[in-house]
Amino acid sequence: MASSEVDSRLNQILIPALEKIQKNASWRKHSKLGSECKSVIEHLTTPNLTPTSPSAQSDSDASLLPGVLLDLSLYDSEIVLSPLINALSTNYLKVAEPALDAVQKLIAHGYLHGEADPSGGAEAKLLSKLIDSACKCHELGDEHAELLVIKSLLSGVTSVALRLHGDCLLQVVRTCYDIYLNSKNGVNQTTAKASLVQMLAIVFRRMEADSSTVPLQPIVVAELVEPAEKADVDGSMIFVQSFITKIMQDIDGVFSPGMPSGVTGSGAGAHDGAFETKTSTVEGTNPADLLDSTDKDMLDAKYWEISMYKTALEGRKGELADCEGERDDDLEVQIGNKLRRDAFLVFLALCKLSMKTPPKDAVADPQAMKGKIVALELLKLLLENAGAIFRTSESYDA
Repeated sequence: MASSEVDSRLNQILIPALEKIQKNASWRKHSKLGSECKSVIEHLTTPNLTPTSPSAQSDSDASLLPGVLLDLSLYDSEIVLSPLINALSTNYLKVAEPALDAVQKLIAHGYLHGEADPSGGAEAKLLSKLIDSACKCHELGDEHAELLVIKSLLSGVTSVALRLHGDCLLQVVRTCYDIYLNSKNGVNQTTAKASLVQMLAIVFRRMEADSSTVPLQPIVVAELVEPAEKADVDGSMIFVQSFITKIMQDIDGVFSPGMPSGVTGSGAGAHDGAFETKTSTVEGTNPADLLDSTDKDMLDAKYWEISMYKTALEGRKGELADCEGERDDDLEVQIGNKLRRDAFLVFLALCKLSMKTPPKDAVADPQAMKGKIVALELLKLLLENAGAIFRTSESYDA
């Protein structure tokens, strides 16, 4: 393992969670998970112990490869994260909840770092597996678990150290979308929708700045609610706004204090492929414009400094309808810049969701109508706040 300082920071988060998982694990059905938790607790508290990790032990150099958890190697990172991933995958609320809580805290404190992308290397796949397991916990159907899932996923998208790309990012967006549609709790629905808007604001703002370290601020939740609906949700607005703001502030508090602009610790500011363009994507942009978001009346517009072709949705309707269940591999290959690719994939996914059910069928299915409406609302926000990059990028030419 790494230094005692690293161990101490991890222990404060992991040991209570692992102990709770071990306690709640059924001695028959989840006995293996309980034993794994016990082994990792010993591993964390006694660095000399080296329990085996199935995938790591097959690679003789795994102990030398950089990991995704603080300063630990890939080998140790996998050992420590394995019981959390397994707990999240049990479909058992009592062991999944403490695992979700631990994952969120690891993200919020900046302890998880690297790219989460199932198409990447060993580190990226490990992080992607962790996020994938967290996403599936919304299927537990528990209201508190739903909030923990949203909290973990929004923390992941907001984080500077942990960068979600490609299919991993799409799954996060789709999970929040599903929680909005299927949750039986009105506050959770509002929280999921607000989190979706916040995620989109982050994805497109980063694309616009061509940087994962662009300053971010929380959206104004009250502006998302239609006037006719406010009477029903006013009681939840304070909670939802506090929920969003707290996550944003926690992430910002980890990376901002005492750091020069655009510089973060633990490798968070390292080159992540987001700057692989021949010319700067922020050329001609005044940096002050990216930071000026203090005027409350203009807050939403400032948060949504994104770029989008105003005619993109209309121009691609036929194309999207023809290949609804298919993956646009050619389009993805054409977009080499990861932040631009992420933004495009999210935009494309929203287009598909908005056209998934024919209007006549949607009218007869309230759930389908609800899904179409929220997808269209999100697209409307994107298109209304279109910025420079999507309007000028040749990658988006039809």
